[in-house]
Order: sequence, then C-alpha cells, then structure tokens
Amino acid sequence: MADSFFHIINAFAAGLKADSQAERIGAVVFGMVVLILLMGIFKRFFSRSFFQGFIVAAGLFLSFDILVFHWIFQLHRITNGPEANWLEPILIVSGSLFVWYGISKERQNAKLENNTNAFQG
Repeated sequence: MADSFFHIINAFAAGLKADSQAERIGAVVFGMVVLILLMGIFKRFFSRSFFQGFIVAAGLFLSFDILVFHWIFQLHRITNGPEANWLEPILIVSGSLFVWYGISKERQNAKLENNTNAFQG
C-alpha cells in the first residue's frame, strides 16, 4: 500500500526532481512567482476584503507552516539542502509581513466604512 502512494507522489510531481541547489531554489522561486500572480489576479478581479484575506492566509501559511511543521515537528523542509537555513527565515518574515499588512488594511477599510456609514445617518 505504501509503495503505491510513493508512485502517486512521483506521478503528481510529473517526474520532475530538483537535485541541485539551483534547481531547488528555482522551485521555490517558481512558487513565489505563482503566489505573486495570484495576488495580482485577486487584487484586480475581487473585492479588497477578499484580497486582504488572501494576503493574510498566504502569510499565515508561510509563517505558521514553516515555524510549526518545519522547525518544531521537523516533518519536512522547504528544500533538502542547506539553502533552507536561509530561505525559511526569509519566508517566515515575509509571511509575518503579509499577515500584518492584510490585517492592518482590513482594519483601516473597516474604520473608513464605519465613518462613512456614520455620516450618512
């Protein structure tokens, strides 16, 4: 049974394997590019609240996932190489900034909405 799951993992990875440090960093950069593209799409086509919620969710995933599952429980790392030692702290700081930005913008929008409603009567 476990052997069949390992074959499924290889099938989902499309047979791609990042062996060198440059390939592993490239895989992380690819993920960051996809995240940035999604941010652009969500900012352009969805409401501010949805975009800010996405920013907070992405930030929580970046910071909380790495901190808890990668560092505390040591289940896996971003990459299998030494680059994870500097990539993961950068992603934790970035994720924390995403959370702060999304929450502060959403709170700012809520204040503006409340002030606008108060003036309308």
